[in-house]
Amino acid sequence: YSISAAAIAIFSMGFSIIGTIFVLLSFRKKMDYLLRPAAMFYTFAGLCIIISVEVMRQSVKKMVASDDTDWIDYYYSWSFACACASFVLLFLCGVALLLISLPRMPQNPWETCMDAEPEH
Repeated sequence: YSISAAAIAIFSMGFSIIGTIFVLLSFRKKMDYLLRPAAMFYTFAGLCIIISVEVMRQSVKKMVASDDTDWIDYYYSWSFACACASFVLLFLCGVALLLISLPRMPQNPWETCMDAEPEH
């Protein structure tokens, strides 16, 4: 289980790096359309982290429940809290970036036409 959790965490790092590259490219070249894929990559990275954390947690529970080990008590370390916090940050920031990058809703129906002049 630990190896699969580590592999999923590597995918999360890859998604985060690709999302960061897309954000940096969109700011540098004024290509706002790259913000939507960046938001999706950040959201996928957050989902990969929470899946990795859950796989690791199930692995620990299985190890504690086995007859080969005698555990009196166990607790999760600070790294578990950091992983959960990174999931929350990546997921919420990905959703917020997606909402920010969506086109605005038209104020009147004539703005939806391609050749209509915006009213001031």
